[in-house]
Amino acid sequence: MLSNKLLLAAARHRTPKSWQGQVTADMYRYTGDQFQSIEYLYSSEKQQFVEPGYGSLDPLLETVKAAMQIAMIKITVDTHTMLLENCRLWFDNVPSNLRDGIRFEKLSKIIIHSTTGGEPFTISDVQSCWDNINMCYDLFSEDLANWGYTNLTAGSTLGFTLELEWYE
Repeated sequence: MLSNKLLLAAARHRTPKSWQGQVTADMYRYTGDQFQSIEYLYSSEKQQFVEPGYGSLDPLLETVKAAMQIAMIKITVDTHTMLLENCRLWFDNVPSNLRDGIRFEKLSKIIIHSTTGGEPFTISDVQSCWDNINMCYDLFSEDLANWGYTNLTAGSTLGFTLELEWYE
């Protein structure tokens, strides 16, 4: 009984931390036969495993979460259907220690805000998206693809507001 009261008291003192930033992912390259996909990319100037400094992010995550950066966001869109095919998010330490991505253990929610005035898309079970092979969060789902088709616009850049929530 005492342990339940301690857990309840500890839970009351856990307040969520959050960050919200404007992402601009630049068109990176065409892929596939006959250029059937477009990759949009944001990569931090400090990360090492793809071209550094691609796209932009403002403000940087490390301004509110010490020693943690968004190293890369890669989004792939099918040029024929204009539907998302892939959406991945990498985190890394600041300064980068040349790792290929780290797990943001206490990340609890990712919210992507519409650029067309629609409702935001929320991923509440973020840790289930962790990809051990690519060392990133694989955010792709059919629901996200359908939402993105209606709620995001892209040309040579893909811009959107990204919001993260975590507990410390």
